[in-house]
Amino acid sequence: MTNETYIKDTAYGGYGVGTMPDGRIVFIPHTVEGDTVCYTVTEDKKNFTYGAMTELIKPSEKRGISYCQHLGVCGGCTFGHIAQEHQTEIKKNFVLGQLKRAGITHPEPEIISADFREFRNRATFRIRNGNVGFYKFKSNDFLPVADCPVIKKSIVEKAKALASVMNGSCALYITENEEGMALGSIDAPFKGLCGFSGLETADGIHGVKTVPFESKYGVFHAGFGTFIQGNRYLSGRLQDFVYENSEGTNALELYCGSGFLTLALAKKCGKVTAAEISRDAIALAKRTGLENVNWLATPSESLIPRLKERYDVIVVDPPRTGLDKKVTDFIKTSGAKKVIYISCSPDTLARDIKRLSDQYRVTKLAVADMFPGSYHVESAVLLES
Repeated sequence: MTNETYIKDTAYGGYGVGTMPDGRIVFIPHTVEGDTVCYTVTEDKKNFTYGAMTELIKPSEKRGISYCQHLGVCGGCTFGHIAQEHQTEIKKNFVLGQLKRAGITHPEPEIISADFREFRNRATFRIRNGNVGFYKFKSNDFLPVADCPVIKKSIVEKAKALASVMNGSCALYITENEEGMALGSIDAPFKGLCGFSGLETADGIHGVKTVPFESKYGVFHAGFGTFIQGNRYLSGRLQDFVYENSEGTNALELYCGSGFLTLALAKKCGKVTAAEISRDAIALAKRTGLENVNWLATPSESLIPRLKERYDVIVVDPPRTGLDKKVTDFIKTSGAKKVIYISCSPDTLARDIKRLSDQYRVTKLAVADMFPGSYHVESAVLLES
């Protein structure tokens, strides 16, 4: 059965929000606030449903120009049908909405955005019998893609070159610096480099194991499994936020990764203690050459009972799950005048700030559209006592 609805909102996750004839909410992908659409129900829940658009009756003014023939089919750019300025506004509202629901007051946010073209410096591809591509939306069906406008072109070319000399199926992860040095990782046997500086395969590692990335505050290194910020135009703005809002003689950084933010923090604070659960990441972090940093390969939750010093500033950049309650409890009693929180999840950000709200208030807020074409959003928050 086909129904018609007006899309009244856009939900976190990339779904337009409509209304069923019986009054229930229906979530419809590839739609945006202001659309009028026909849809069929794909999944029927007790209190809400999921649908699939069958016809765009009246397009919203928030729709943008189609920049890729695979929009609406590929699982990558779930926000690709929305004009970029409206994408940024929607993502800002994701963050502000969560803070409002948590009862958190805040200043007007700074909005950080950049061109979406070739912004990605890392990507995961699928290879099938000589072709490179991605999975279709919400499926494991392979979609051949000859070009991707949001990924750095040289990365796509390296993926296609490797795919052309391979048989069968595999996943390929690539990260590349601005000088064109790239690391690739595939879950299949292969010998050689095929244009990569380093290639990790089922047969072992060929070439280099790490590549350097230049930043305003120094050089950090990435390995085959290293997490790095994926936007080559905006990542440095997160370093700027840390640099501009840090001060003091003693700082603590939790979830420091391979030292990307630490580079900025160490230039403003006399001594830094930086902790990360991954030993491999800490090994890379030590290659930054920062002499005023004590690197610790340990989970934050295990470290905090052993911390006896007082800190002027604490920097946290946790995974999507946010801060463990033990960490927020520690921060509240740490005596730190400033806390800088970098977040990739609006809901856990709001939860954690709420836990800290009897000791800290939000004095600066930046919302960064780090992933144009997707619903993901990055936030940077300064909390002061």
